Amino acid sequence: MTERQAQFRALYRDLRIGEQRGFYERRSEEYGRARHQAIVVRNVLLVLAALAGVAGQVATGTGRAFCGVAAAVLAALAGAVTAYEALIGFAQLRKLYGDAALNLRAAALDWDAAGPDDDVAPQIDRIEQIFRTENGQWGQLMVQNEQVAPPVAGEQEQA
Repeated sequence: MTERQAQFRALYRDLRIGEQRGFYERRSEEYGRARHQAIVVRNVLLVLAALAGVAGQVATGTGRAFCGVAAAVLAALAGAVTAYEALIGFAQLRKLYGDAALNLRAAALDWDAAGPDDDVAPQIDRIEQIFRTENGQWGQLMVQNEQVAPPVAGEQEQA
């Protein structure tokens, strides 16, 4: 293997595989944290709603009405947080990026295990296919979101 081929292999490994894998891993972790935060916020709101409901049982007069309104508002906020988490799809995005990172990790191992005189074209095709697959997943997510999202007010369905 020539010096130029060795440099290409090292640069492709570091800049294409390594950098992109790091990006996917960071995004996967970010969406995992976002999902966890949404779950914690939702649960705290539900617990507060339950506490307000219990407090309403022992309160009288306007205190009872206030506790009932507070419980309803807190439960509605918990529902809104849940809907936002489902709309954004934190779990799906975490999986999408995590799968791409795992595939790149396996491809990097194969890249490193290849002999110095092996043809790199099939390996490059495999790695680039990982990127195309990840890009293709975005189209599927968009179709899913369009099916779930309600039509915008004033918009008419087209046949």
